[in-house]
Amino acid sequence: MPENDEVIILVDKHNTIIGDVPRRLMNFGRDHHRVTYILVFDIKGNLLIQKRTDDKAFCPGYYGITTGGVVERGETYIDSAHRELQEELGFDAPLESQGVFLTEGEGFKIWGKIYTCYYDPAIQGELTLQPKEVASIHEMSIESILENAHDLAFTPDSLDALRHYTNKLTQPQPNDPL
Repeated sequence: MPENDEVIILVDKHNTIIGDVPRRLMNFGRDHHRVTYILVFDIKGNLLIQKRTDDKAFCPGYYGITTGGVVERGETYIDSAHRELQEELGFDAPLESQGVFLTEGEGFKIWGKIYTCYYDPAIQGELTLQPKEVASIHEMSIESILENAHDLAFTPDSLDALRHYTNKLTQPQPNDPL
C-alpha cells in the first residue's frame, strides 16, 4: 500500500465501526463510512464555502458548503474535523457538535457528524487553502445557498448536512460517537 494512501474507517448501517479500508479500495457507493462536516461561519454570520478543484474524485468543481472529509483509521470525528480544518483552510478553532446524521446518494453512504465554528481573520490570521483540494473560498448566506438562485453545483452530502443543521433535524446527543 502506498504510504500516502488514506485508510478510511468503515461502519455498518448503525454507525458501528466494522473495519477499515485503503481509500483506493473503497467502494463509496456500497460501503458506509464516516465524514466530518464543518460549517465555518465568518464574523458577518455567512458561511465560507469551498469551490473544489477540478481533479477531485467526488464532485470535481462543485461547491462544498462545509469543510471536512473522511474519518481515517485511528481518528475520532473531532480529530478528523480539526485535521481537515487545518489542512483545507489553514486554521483551527473550537468546534461545536451539531449531531450525527445519515446521508446517502449516488456514490456515497455516509454517517456524518456536523460541527460549527467561527473564523475571524483578526484572530486566526489569513486562510491558507490546500491547493490540491480547494480552488477558492466564497462567502454566502445560508439563505442564498438554500435558494441557489445561480444554480451552483453543491456537493449533495454537504447540502444535506446544511439542511439537517438549518431544519434542526440533528442535535448533539450524549451517546454520539466521538
